[in-house]
Amino acid sequence: MKPKILLVNPPIYDFAAYDFWLKPYGLLKVAGYVQSKAEFALFDYLDRLHPFYSDKPGCESDKWGRGRFFYDRIPNPPCLEKIPRFYRRFGLPKKYFADFLKANNEFEFAFVETAMTYWYPGVKEVIDDIREVNPAAKIILGGNYATICPNHTKKLGADLVIEGDVLEPLWDLLNIEPDLSRPALWQAYNKIETAAQRLSDGCPFNCSYCSVPKVYGQFQARPLEHSLAELKLLYNLGVKNIAF
Repeated sequence: MKPKILLVNPPIYDFAAYDFWLKPYGLLKVAGYVQSKAEFALFDYLDRLHPFYSDKPGCESDKWGRGRFFYDRIPNPPCLEKIPRFYRRFGLPKKYFADFLKANNEFEFAFVETAMTYWYPGVKEVIDDIREVNPAAKIILGGNYATICPNHTKKLGADLVIEGDVLEPLWDLLNIEPDLSRPALWQAYNKIETAAQRLSDGCPFNCSYCSVPKVYGQFQARPLEHSLAELKLLYNLGVKNIAF
């Protein structure tokens, strides 16, 4: 029997956020490697095509698919309390994730995307909500925050923290042999009009202030046939705007 895997892109806690074709590409890419050997359910807090947005003025997409996220104003955390700006939680209200978990509560694993290091409150929120509904599920974190601040990440309560692109511990946990030629799991979305595609990974430089070499490794162009296959998939799914 195929394992059931929950995919989650957390909400953003920040002063500002805007949808410039923002998608959880790393999350979808990793899921794509095992797409034929597992069953998936995706909840993207930043999905502006969710029915919730149908009556939200000011959150409409422009002709390129960009737009504002719904947000709630929340108190500034102590370390930012003197910053004279409104702190916000961007993304769908928690109620929608709660309802989603009630309908999809039999998953064995949960992959949670991490991005900016200071967005970690959204990751913690997701972990706590998953534990409340399905405490036995194995929660796996990956992405920028997990790679740059692994010690801090491990304090949030996940079962496995993936640093960089070293995915062997994940395959061992899943007991699955990945197919690295498969494209990202874009079809996990019920409806999708914008996407992002990478034609290469890493960087040929090693600047001290940049996280790219640590997160993505050395520069490596992706095989042309893989890029074309993913582009064809996005076209067939009806994607209108692709950010490279």
